[in-house]
Amino acid sequence: MRRTAAFAIAAVLALSAPAARGATSATIVSHEEEKYFFEGGRMSRFEGQFEHTYFLDNVKGVLVRTRTYDYRAKRITPDETVYRIERSLHSDPTNSDRYSLTPVIRAIGVPDGDHVETLTVTDKEVVSSLAAPGKLILSRSRRLK
Repeated sequence: MRRTAAFAIAAVLALSAPAARGATSATIVSHEEEKYFFEGGRMSRFEGQFEHTYFLDNVKGVLVRTRTYDYRAKRITPDETVYRIERSLHSDPTNSDRYSLTPVIRAIGVPDGDHVETLTVTDKEVVSSLAAPGKLILSRSRRLK
């Protein structure tokens, strides 16, 4: 009986650990399908042009964009933009089971000195919104990996 109780307690603790609810690290690749630019009171739509690769580190609570591939120009640009994952949201993968929600990663980063970017990552897509002085850029990407 004691062994059964000890096993049950160990199982509950293991299943409630963040690493058990999701991978401690993963690679995410997304292929941009469309992009919108809002500037000067006008919105313009463009076809996607980039494929982004991210490294998800659940232990540190960060998502790092490691490279950007321009599939029109066939050019790879290394990137080291770090996005802080917002863990307090109910749909964050570390909380979503508790609230019966679909896991969604939301992260905030600063790709350069004057831009702020938010990422929303689901199992099917990555949505980015980038705010800069006088403009807003929205992009929707299909998740490949």
